Amino acid sequence: MAGATGMRILLLALGLAVCGAANADEFTVAAFDDEEISVNRFSAEGEYLVIWLAPEYGFRKAHRELAEKMPEQHIEVWQSDISESLFLPLGTTSIKQLDGNYVADLIENAHAETGKKIVVAGDSYGAMSALRGARQWQKRGLDGSYLVGAVLFTPYSYSYLPELGLAPEYLPIVEATNIPLMIYQAQDSAVIGQFEVLLEKLRKHGSPIYTRKVADVMSLFYEEEPTDAMRKGAQPIPRSIRQMLPLLAHHKVPPQPVTLNALADSKTGVDIYLKNFKGQAKPPAIDLWDISGKRQQRTNFAGRVSVVNFWATWCPPCIEEIPSLNRLKRQMEGRPFELISINYAEDKATVLDFMQKIEVDFPVLLDASGEHAKSWKVISYPSTFVIDMQGNIRYGVNAAIEWDSPELVQQLEALMH
Repeated sequence: MAGATGMRILLLALGLAVCGAANADEFTVAAFDDEEISVNRFSAEGEYLVIWLAPEYGFRKAHRELAEKMPEQHIEVWQSDISESLFLPLGTTSIKQLDGNYVADLIENAHAETGKKIVVAGDSYGAMSALRGARQWQKRGLDGSYLVGAVLFTPYSYSYLPELGLAPEYLPIVEATNIPLMIYQAQDSAVIGQFEVLLEKLRKHGSPIYTRKVADVMSLFYEEEPTDAMRKGAQPIPRSIRQMLPLLAHHKVPPQPVTLNALADSKTGVDIYLKNFKGQAKPPAIDLWDISGKRQQRTNFAGRVSVVNFWATWCPPCIEEIPSLNRLKRQMEGRPFELISINYAEDKATVLDFMQKIEVDFPVLLDASGEHAKSWKVISYPSTFVIDMQGNIRYGVNAAIEWDSPELVQQLEALMH
């Protein structure tokens, strides 16, 4: 009996080990250049397999939590951080330079090993990795229709961050895509104002595209520890994907890829000082409630120098520049000057909790819907506009700077004369 009991315990332990491996089985795939690409596999019975590519900041807990739910819908998931496998630094520079061959290798290997239909997926700039990989797979001219399409979560697709007032340029892959797509777009994302433009570019070559908005989050994955809102937004996603995959498969991936233009030289529009504003000079009106419950309206900005700062509590550079904005406001007391601080798409409780921890000496207006940021064409945070005494936007800056530096104060004072 003791031996039988011991055997049952051993078998149970082995069974648990196997189940654990099925949920998070790590292995490597040999790539075309003999590099080894690491994969975490969440096994499942069923006909579909999602190759989920890491974004520029790597996988976070929310990525894994959602991947663990996918097998419940009979969808297998392979998560792979190609930049990490190649020992590349995390960030947009590395991920933009990957040409898609590693992803194409993963697509081929996944189908060869499992016989399943393959979907590529990614969020943020990982979405562009998915599109490049699918195109590279098409380019190989393989005999098979097992690639179904792509699932993208709040895709980021800019070649570089534009200066305030200018329209962004998109990565070449955006207009070189012709595969079926499903996009889950976070409604509070900084890129929501450009979403329709992105869809227009993605549809240039006839890609069938389905979309679903995810409310109350800027992304499903932006926090290291998932928030309640992130988990709530992610909860229906696995079932939704399961319902969408047969529809994507019905459209078929074209056998031939679209011509891809070369990636332009790496540029950046990130500012380290005030720049002359190149967009529409007349500022949009402001009509918002501030954190104390007072309605704040501005339709005419003439008669004072106004600094209009868009920010969010989840944005480290935004937090970094708050002390210098505090000092600037104190330094400008008694002058024709106003600091207008607008929080982007967060609720009052979140902002109040933040202000209990970080000293903020200026009124904060609440752009809970994000519509004001959209009307000002803000796509990154912080973004700050400087309006002159005539009521026109004179300068802009889309990064954190030292607002009370002597040079910058001198620029602001010059506008008062």
